[in-house]
Amino acid sequence: MDIWHLRLGFLSPIKHNLATHQGSENLVLRVTTDEGMTGFGEGVPRAFVTGELLSDSLLFLRQVLAPVILTREFPSTQALLQDLKSLYEQTQAQRHPAAFCALETALLDAAGRTWDMPVTELIGPKLRTSLEYSAVIPLMAPESMRHLFRLVKMNHMRFVKLKVGTSDDLSTLRLAREELGDDVDIRVDANSAWTPPEAIARLKEMQPYGISAVEQPVAKSDFAGLKQVSEAVQIPVIADESLCNEDDARNLIALKACRIFNIRLSKCGGLGAATRIRQMAEAAGILCQLGCHVGETSILSAAGRQFALTGPQLSYVEGSFSPLLLVRDVVLHPVVFSGGGMAFELPGPGLGIEVLESALNELAVSHSVEQPQFS
Repeated sequence: MDIWHLRLGFLSPIKHNLATHQGSENLVLRVTTDEGMTGFGEGVPRAFVTGELLSDSLLFLRQVLAPVILTREFPSTQALLQDLKSLYEQTQAQRHPAAFCALETALLDAAGRTWDMPVTELIGPKLRTSLEYSAVIPLMAPESMRHLFRLVKMNHMRFVKLKVGTSDDLSTLRLAREELGDDVDIRVDANSAWTPPEAIARLKEMQPYGISAVEQPVAKSDFAGLKQVSEAVQIPVIADESLCNEDDARNLIALKACRIFNIRLSKCGGLGAATRIRQMAEAAGILCQLGCHVGETSILSAAGRQFALTGPQLSYVEGSFSPLLLVRDVVLHPVVFSGGGMAFELPGPGLGIEVLESALNELAVSHSVEQPQFS
């Protein structure tokens, strides 16, 4: 097991209500089987979302997960999936979601390459062959925003998420409609900017601009406030920071606090936990969307696409931004969407990507190798 701590630079800062990102600190993990087959995974710890610190994630991988995994055999895909679920529960991986996401994704990538199948077949079944991605517009100066809106229009994208939570929100929405017209689906993401009464008032002010949904209008721990907003406005409320694990999903469902879950793989603990959360949502009549982490490389974007292709109904799909955001990606062919935000299944087994070890080493703050310890 190889573990890289990467420091990634951004082409420009990304700002929302909770943070301004100048770059990203990510975990990338490679597992190598006895037969020499490799698999890659990635996690993006975000302390302000899940409380997970990267230093703790590294220790969890080295001291808890590596000793268990490195001597384990997985004779079949079913054995692998069952073992991953048990490992998640037994190691309290819920407290280290990015670390577990990186390990689980690497194992699924290696399994797909071993048994010559895409990850969609491991976690699926695959229910679609194409996806339509959204554009995501951060907080920025009006002229920069106007430039992005024109790029969105030029690329014929039909779904846009706008970061909000400032005194300029209405002028931002006015500019968006001026540049994009009335046919583009615009939703807003407040990243916990408001109290429940503020959220209700702001969203009523935004109604004339035809927004389709609001993401995380209140603080992540304020489930009652989320419910209060949901009951007061007509548009769907999306839970993002409030939805980090299966316990959160159960509580949100029991409260009827929202109508859509934003599932981000690293935040939620990987493909297995994300799939279980989606299944819980479906049973409760709650819709889901695929979210992404600011600064994820094409490794996590590939995992997100594999997950999205197995989803029966996704309200929105985000991600595949790495060439637009990162100074350097870590794969030979970056995972991207094309005109209209359209994207298709990736070729080949596993995640369907080719990771460049040279790029990992050049971007690494640290690189460690964990070996099996036989007694």
